[in-house]
Amino acid sequence: MKHRKMSIALLVLIGLLMTLVPTVSAAGTGENTLSSWAAEEVRRAEDYGLLPVSPLLENYEAMGADEVTDWRQPITRAQFIRFALSYAAAMNHCDEGTFRGLVRNLLAEKTEDGYSLKYPFTDDRTEDVALAFALELTNGRGDGTFDPNAPIQRQEAAAFLYRVYRACGGAAEEDTAAPFADEAEISDWAMEAVHTLRQQDVLRGMGHGMFQPKGSFTVEQCAVTFLRLYEQMPVSRLRGTAVPLFDREDTIRGVVGTKTEVLRLEGPAATLLATDFSAMHATRNYYLIYPEGGVRHIALAVDTWVQDYYMEDPVFSEDGKTLTYTQTLERQLGHLENETDAFVVDYAPGIYHAVLDVETGEQTVTVKSLEEKPRWTDVPEDAWYYADAVYCADDLDLISDREKGIFAPDEPITQAQCVETLAHVYSYLSGSETGWILPQQPENWGHAVITGEDGKELASFLAWETGTWRFWRGTMNKEACHYSIVAAEKELREAFPELDDGGTASLPATLDMGDKQLAGTLYGCLQGDFEDGRPAFLFYPDASAGSTDTGALNPGSPTQLFRTAQPGGEGQNRGLYYLAEKGVYFLGDADENTVSGWEFACFLYSLSVTGGLPEVVYAPICDVTLPEDTSYGSYLELLYRAGILPWEEPNWVFDTDAPITRAQFAVALHRLLEPEAR
Repeated sequence: MKHRKMSIALLVLIGLLMTLVPTVSAAGTGENTLSSWAAEEVRRAEDYGLLPVSPLLENYEAMGADEVTDWRQPITRAQFIRFALSYAAAMNHCDEGTFRGLVRNLLAEKTEDGYSLKYPFTDDRTEDVALAFALELTNGRGDGTFDPNAPIQRQEAAAFLYRVYRACGGAAEEDTAAPFADEAEISDWAMEAVHTLRQQDVLRGMGHGMFQPKGSFTVEQCAVTFLRLYEQMPVSRLRGTAVPLFDREDTIRGVVGTKTEVLRLEGPAATLLATDFSAMHATRNYYLIYPEGGVRHIALAVDTWVQDYYMEDPVFSEDGKTLTYTQTLERQLGHLENETDAFVVDYAPGIYHAVLDVETGEQTVTVKSLEEKPRWTDVPEDAWYYADAVYCADDLDLISDREKGIFAPDEPITQAQCVETLAHVYSYLSGSETGWILPQQPENWGHAVITGEDGKELASFLAWETGTWRFWRGTMNKEACHYSIVAAEKELREAFPELDDGGTASLPATLDMGDKQLAGTLYGCLQGDFEDGRPAFLFYPDASAGSTDTGALNPGSPTQLFRTAQPGGEGQNRGLYYLAEKGVYFLGDADENTVSGWEFACFLYSLSVTGGLPEVVYAPICDVTLPEDTSYGSYLELLYRAGILPWEEPNWVFDTDAPITRAQFAVALHRLLEPEAR
């Protein structure tokens, strides 16, 4: 019985402690431990958007710093700045992220290149402090440092609070209260701030008439005082008296910046603005611009980086209080869990209808099922290639819609598309660690060094960066190849002192490409032969060095690697070099020209004989060896026997001279990747 009484007492004590030390889920900070006196006010501060949107960190200069979850601990100067920026954003009717962007674009000092923030203090490289400096919230310690991780003193907290209040239009208040008992200990630079904030009961004393100017200030005290600053001071957006930092046109200019404005819809209470955000993804950012200069970023109902899921049919209500729009999602979107690799559906297919509160940004979203409709408007479901097109377009994303809902089955595939796609296919089939992804800078893909007779390096270039060199070959492939390599004028003058007199000069040299070496002659000229006339080296391999390009199917010539790399898109060049390294060679230049039937067949055959693919892919081709001078018809026969190209099929009559269409390309890819589809 005695043991039972002790257990009940222990439970009562635990319950009491839980009421004294609650946890509050603050915006972006997870579960934070608070004192009971602060819990309700911190929740109210969160409702106003006064809490930082991302977690506080113990040390903003350290990688992997721990998050601050116990808000009863003293707050540092850097952490206090986080709250100050959140308060300034709320006072300016902005979400914190967009407000930071406005300050960065419109107020903050830039580096010499004009793209990055200039950091004003020697001991701090955080954006937070740089933005606070731009807003004139801090001048640091006065010696060029900020001391970010030092605990803030109460008088420093008062100064920060007062400065951010003034930045939003506030002014000093006459303090009619009796002086603090320790008034003499308050620094002169903090006196006006302390008196103004005490007058409105924002910052209170510590008992016995003491202010304790050098005492500590906790995280929860910081949150509560910013709430009181917002609710109790005469200048506040809550009272409609805040003075915005930016007017409407400045805000629009800061939001758009170098991006492209693609939508502007005027409403009674706000303007809807959309920008094209990224060159890598066709992504748009949507904003509500308020008349007084505030701005709110809109997270769409389907909030994803995937292209084309834009806001559809946006319209403001008559009173302007709500904005409605839809988004149509035709396939599910999700992600793979890191630990289990299980696919998690984030958004199911459907029509997403959103009603957005213009003032708060809160949205109500309903989802309606999609009506059944064809996958493509130009491909009937009974088309002989339909399953192949779906496999390549939807399952593997190897062939995209020519435009939304249009497959364009009869459109010829280009040489560039063919090369890049088959390079990805080869990477996948050969068991590459990166799967479909080609390495960015693989080894031995044409790193070239030109040396003189004394072994001194005269020039070097990377073959996959086609902007650094250019390749020519003579009529009918009979003349020697030469390469033009961009060089700085200083390098040229050091290699050829005689160039100072104008003209050109030459000397014996060797072009070393790792596993290939060419003897030849290096020419230097200050005029260059590029279109922009920059100085250049010209390297002519000796004809006796095997530099004549015979056009052989097997890339045995030391110049073959370079022949495949014509100027073009980055992706296709990586594909060309990836395949060239594997010994796979594509006839013709990788450009926008079409791929004929015989070019496609030769390319597929070249893939089959590399030895880097599983035998099942090209069986029975792998069991047959043909001489290099075998006619194209023999290649075709092997591809017919493998089931990759058609053999007496009524739907696809293979024509060696006609271009390969997108539909035929999809069929061949499907059969190549899935033997059971043959």
